[in-house]
Amino acid sequence: MLKTVATVVADKAAEGYDLGKNFSKFVSSIKDNLGFFAVVVGTAVGLIVISLLLEGAAYRINGQRRVRMNTLTITVCGMLSAIAAVLMFFEFPVFFAPATMYKMDFSDIPAIIAGMTFGPVSGVVVEFVKIMLKALILKPTSTAFVGEYANFVVGCALVVPASFIFQCRRSIKSMLVGGIVGVLVMTTFGTAMNAIYFIPKLGDMFHMPVEQIVKFGSDIWPSIDSLTKFVFYCVAPLNLLKGSVAIGLVLAAYRPIMSAIRSLMSSQSSAPAEMETPVIKPAKG
Repeated sequence: MLKTVATVVADKAAEGYDLGKNFSKFVSSIKDNLGFFAVVVGTAVGLIVISLLLEGAAYRINGQRRVRMNTLTITVCGMLSAIAAVLMFFEFPVFFAPATMYKMDFSDIPAIIAGMTFGPVSGVVVEFVKIMLKALILKPTSTAFVGEYANFVVGCALVVPASFIFQCRRSIKSMLVGGIVGVLVMTTFGTAMNAIYFIPKLGDMFHMPVEQIVKFGSDIWPSIDSLTKFVFYCVAPLNLLKGSVAIGLVLAAYRPIMSAIRSLMSSQSSAPAEMETPVIKPAKG
């Protein structure tokens, strides 16, 4: 995965990528949309506070000490954030949603891994740093931060409940249950927020009537004649598919991934004992 990060950076350098120019665009986007950017940051802070409370509750339930945020934790989360940012480039359209607005990607997988390894807070941090890296270094925002904001909060809707349930009782069964709950929350929350906030906000910022956005969906599904039908036919299936695939891949590859992280931890003599990854217990019955 780190080779993939290096490859993307090298490709951008070969294309004449200018970090200074991109940073200027990033700052300009913030100035032009300062109020909305403040909402993004405020939401991130709120989600971290909620995750801290859930994380504390999970550790009380499973009777273990809270994993301390130290240099090694920050390093691993930083690596996962970089991988997640790069994974945002590997996106592809789906037949049931307009490609100009919605595409499939796997950028939530590193955040799920961080959340299940260290707790919900780390998952939220990886989701936030991911969109900042993408907007700051890799690709300027093209949606006045609306797309990045939607990606962040909908991703957290998957990561936070899934990692919280897993942290309550670390087992394959709880990982599966947490994944299912996370996918359902992500699908429900993401669909509702698109209808109530994200799509109208995008239309306002680009001076585009919602009816025009709905038409993007009716070009694919002729029966779409309202925003409600648009999110039901296009947004809900995408969130369901994206969340299910992400959780499925994490379930399939969690043991080797955790083995790699455990090796990294054990190579650091300063890593405290409570940072060691707990043994994943098999599900009963």
